Amino acid sequence: MVEFRCGKMKVDGNGTTVRADPRKGRLTVKKSPEDDLMHLTWTDRSQGLTEDDFIIFPGDAVFEYVEQAKDNAKNNRVYVLKFTSTRKLHFYWMQEPSNEKDAEYAGKVNAYINGVRTPFSSSCLCLDDEQESDPSAPAGISASIGQADQVSFFIMLLGGH
Repeated sequence: MVEFRCGKMKVDGNGTTVRADPRKGRLTVKKSPEDDLMHLTWTDRSQGLTEDDFIIFPGDAVFEYVEQAKDNAKNNRVYVLKFTSTRKLHFYWMQEPSNEKDAEYAGKVNAYINGVRTPFSSSCLCLDDEQESDPSAPAGISASIGQADQVSFFIMLLGGH
């Protein structure tokens, strides 16, 4: 499981700009005990209501940094969940106090949604104030290799074929 503070972004009317939804949120990726499928959920932390609940099959989605946001002084920590089968895009922004683990969170989201056991030492990555993650875990793997190659890379790391 991976879980961290994360807000949603709203796409404006022309479909070319996104704006931050001010609500406090939480993004979680975990296998559901009810259907044994991988779910990515976004929950409003103030109300405890789950708004997004996507079932994701391996190879059908990628969670990546939005490069166009890097020069935005207000919010340069924008990520997109891209579905390859439907081409749907869902934008989120990191709400953790520090950006130090953003790439690590994104890498773990990608590993889980692609059905690969992560090579990271902890089996759960929770909110920073709930559990400390492994500082030696590699960061940014998903940014440097493609989606299909990433899955192969994780399988290779785990001794698979």
